[in-house]
Amino acid sequence: MKKITQLALLLALVLGYSTQSQAGLLIEPVIGYSFGNANIDVEVPSSPSSNTSDKNSVKGTSYGGRLGYQNFGFQLGVDYLASAMETDGDKFNTSEFGGFVGFEFPVLLRVYAGYVFSGTGTLESDVDYKFKNGAGPKVGIGFTLLPFLDINLEYRSIKYEELEQTVSAVPLNLNVDYNAIMLGFSLPFVL
Repeated sequence: MKKITQLALLLALVLGYSTQSQAGLLIEPVIGYSFGNANIDVEVPSSPSSNTSDKNSVKGTSYGGRLGYQNFGFQLGVDYLASAMETDGDKFNTSEFGGFVGFEFPVLLRVYAGYVFSGTGTLESDVDYKFKNGAGPKVGIGFTLLPFLDINLEYRSIKYEELEQTVSAVPLNLNVDYNAIMLGFSLPFVL
């Protein structure tokens, strides 16, 4: 009788034990400070002597968020990031949509990588430029400081190759290479 009771108790423990599911909807607002470089090349096909090429430092605030799915540490989803920066007294604003994959380790560390597939931007200077079709990779690492607060370090490299509209009667070609590091905070929630 004692053996049957022990066997029944062992069977109840094995069948009654289940791991808690960690799958859920990931919602993560992000805010940060970006700094880096922007290489801006303006080509005037009708007047090659008017071509300009500038390499400027950029810095300013960024905000956005991630929306995705998390299961046993693996993350997959989409993200958005808008940045309002300055470069040598001019305003440089970007808006980026992308996708990401990541993994959150049990030791308060997360790594992720993504790809910006749709970026737009503006450069407000003597002549205002609006550009689109930005694309490029990004990678990041995050550290959990408090239960709902992460500090993130992210690098992104975006290339814009097309003017959204003609800014003058003269046709222009615009190439913008933008590389930045963002130090930011996020609040990841898994529902």
